[in-house]
Amino acid sequence: MTTETYESVEQNYLSPNYQFSQKYLKNFNEVYDAQLTFRQSWKDERLKYDSMGMNYVSLTQAEKLWIPDLFFSNEDSGHFHNMILPNNLIRIYPDGRILYSVRISLRLFCPMDLRNYPMDNQVCKIACASYGYTTDDIIFLWKEKDPVQITKNIISNLPKFSMNSYMTGYCNSKTNTGK
Repeated sequence: MTTETYESVEQNYLSPNYQFSQKYLKNFNEVYDAQLTFRQSWKDERLKYDSMGMNYVSLTQAEKLWIPDLFFSNEDSGHFHNMILPNNLIRIYPDGRILYSVRISLRLFCPMDLRNYPMDNQVCKIACASYGYTTDDIIFLWKEKDPVQITKNIISNLPKFSMNSYMTGYCNSKTNTGK
């Protein structure tokens, strides 16, 4: 019996601190939209190979590979981007490390506390979890350096809100299938 090692991202959340304008709040129904390039990396010992001068091998069919079953637990709706071709990238490195990158759009729930309106700040999470695995099977960890990259000027060009800050953290949850 062999043991596979999958190093990846414990159930995570990203908490951007948004400040919404009055104009935006008139139509706000406690959801917000986000477009992400979402990257995961893990190691699968079964995929090790001799590099023979190659830095990595690209894979074009994601369905041929085990991918962590991460989902966004505060998602209202979402979709992968597939204009012309699926917007994803898969690289397999000689040591068995895998980089999986995919472009997604999400509509996420964001419960709001408006007691200090219009001088309020809202914290809207992007909460991630494994759908079927427990922390005995998979633990998601944030990348140590630069875990979140925000495109310059994207926030300043959106008059409806500003992002004051963001933080990363963990949101372990207990379900019928385990913790």
